[in-house]
Amino acid sequence: MGPSNDRDLPSTSHRAERRQTVESLLEHSDQSLRRGARPGAAIWPTGFDLLDLTLNGGLRSGELVLLGGNEGSGKTTIALQMVRNAVAAGRCGVVFSFEHSAQSLVQRLLALEAATAAIVAGQHPALAADVQTVRSVFEAEDPDRRGLAEALGRIPYGYDALCAVEQYAGRLTFHESGKHTTPNDIARVVTAITEEVGEPPIVLVDYLQKLPLEGFVGDETTRVTVATETMKDMSLELECPVVCISAADREALGAGHRMRTRDLRGSSALAYEADLVLILSSKENIVSREHLVYDLGSKKRFGRWSVITVEKNRSGQGQVELEVQKDFEHGRFYPEAQIVTERLIEERVFTT
Repeated sequence: MGPSNDRDLPSTSHRAERRQTVESLLEHSDQSLRRGARPGAAIWPTGFDLLDLTLNGGLRSGELVLLGGNEGSGKTTIALQMVRNAVAAGRCGVVFSFEHSAQSLVQRLLALEAATAAIVAGQHPALAADVQTVRSVFEAEDPDRRGLAEALGRIPYGYDALCAVEQYAGRLTFHESGKHTTPNDIARVVTAITEEVGEPPIVLVDYLQKLPLEGFVGDETTRVTVATETMKDMSLELECPVVCISAADREALGAGHRMRTRDLRGSSALAYEADLVLILSSKENIVSREHLVYDLGSKKRFGRWSVITVEKNRSGQGQVELEVQKDFEHGRFYPEAQIVTERLIEERVFTT
């Protein structure tokens, strides 16, 4: 195990005294309701309609959320979109990215907003600038030095996208994290944001297995255990949802295996400490064979969808299978989820 101070969090929490009688809890709840406040957990909507319904509103303060999936399944895409949806609804958020630069995340947001603007205008999102088109604006020289608004105005719905991002830009923070970004650093940033805006943010860590523990000596299983417990403590202490993207164990990436919570890389603490576990899978890999063998085009059709499996949910239904349509060209999923009607299997039919 690592040094004990690795799990010490800043003592700036607004939580009430830990030892409370039921009488005092009831009195506090009564006073909160009389003030028009919410005595229970605060909720951050994910923006995916059926997922929020399954979660009884969204993600909650004090929750540790694990989001797993195979490489390329869209984990960062859907997690960033959830944070974006929360801040677009008026909340605040912070993303600790060990995988992507802040600029690349901004480019994804702009492409997402361009597609959204096209839909609002009654057009198909394919007509909007995609991630590659937005990236080309950031990577091109501007000899006329006219600035970002002018440059984005030259691509379809680029200026609309910029205006949309600017509406919540002050409430969303990107932190380029690395080998020196410890849990204490994350806690300090979250605490600072809470003090600045007056409420805790939704926190995204991309991804959990890269989270360093200062001075830790031990195997990966023990390290992931400590990291998971620390993130759970942080969600409770700082009263915010902490969403951690989790990598799959290398063996789970092989052919003929559908990813489950047990396949997340590290230890059983991942399943034990988490309040909510979501597993993201490409639909064509997990749909039952009878839906594939009689229709040669079905694999391609199913490949346009991802299945969100709610494997664990302490605040609502578990073992729920929802599907969302991919739009990776614009760094997003369509927010209208639906219940999976086809039979899914435990093992993959096709390898990827």
